[in-house]
Amino acid sequence: MAMTAGAAPAQAATLPQQATPGDVAILKFLAAAELVEDDLWQQYCELAVGNPGFNRGLRRIDPSIIRYICDDRDDERSHHQLINAYLASINETPVNLDPFRTLPSSSAQGAQSTGRLTNLTNLTVDTSWYNRYRSTGNPDFGDTFPQVATLANKPAIPTANGFTGTRNQSIAHVAAFHFGTIEQGGASLYTSLLAKVTSLDALIILSSIGPTEFYHFAAFHKSLEGLFGFNGFGVSVPDLKSDTNRSRAIFPEPAKFLAEGLPLTSVVRPRTTAQAGAVASATSLVNSGLFQGQPQAFLDAVTAMATAADAVTRGDGVSNT
Repeated sequence: MAMTAGAAPAQAATLPQQATPGDVAILKFLAAAELVEDDLWQQYCELAVGNPGFNRGLRRIDPSIIRYICDDRDDERSHHQLINAYLASINETPVNLDPFRTLPSSSAQGAQSTGRLTNLTNLTVDTSWYNRYRSTGNPDFGDTFPQVATLANKPAIPTANGFTGTRNQSIAHVAAFHFGTIEQGGASLYTSLLAKVTSLDALIILSSIGPTEFYHFAAFHKSLEGLFGFNGFGVSVPDLKSDTNRSRAIFPEPAKFLAEGLPLTSVVRPRTTAQAGAVASATSLVNSGLFQGQPQAFLDAVTAMATAADAVTRGDGVSNT
């Protein structure tokens, strides 16, 4: 519609400042997700620094990766501290998962003796994201992608002392791929939930924290440029280091987005609730073995928060599924 001379432009609707009940549901799930990330990165940092065999295996892949691991731990910790502090500031109950810190620590040198939320000793790592981000396909359109490596029911940390160099290297290879798997999932999760928030506060929180998840993903994705071929202890990984044309293609390939027929574009994907929402994210973590040993009460609590977050629609009533 053409604007008549002298007519004032339409004013955009003003977002409410304080989080709505739906925003609170989203923020509580994200606080829980960040607590889980803090827990797993804490374990990785302890052993990457304090276990000589694991340290050597990781540094053979990327000399910088130890720093990335511990800095990532610091970032995820700051995320749940901020979200929980914000919830408390608006008289909402912060998320506390301390009662579920009951899983045992590794007995390997470097690991602290304390209860854990996550289990890194028997992971099945989804590596299909490596091919997804090198494709024009998008899971939001039903596209699927093959695994780039075979990593099923394997430890991603040393579980005891006395492992050979070869065994520690197999563990480091699993961990290196798991780093990227976790962070690309976080990037998609924030992208999915960002479309659901209503208040300015929640919009600022999600739009400021979410990009750091992809920042982490990019760092660990680049580390895989140094991943050399490995076959042993049930771990099979191709020689990405020699395949530089593929391993250096770490920027997201332009892909289908929003609707068929639109130009391909470089984006975080997936982003829909079905593929990248809270329930999809929680289900992926459960299926990977990350919570093996946790009681049903823990799974029920996480599922309830995830379901509540995914059920949120924006204040204007528009569903974002």
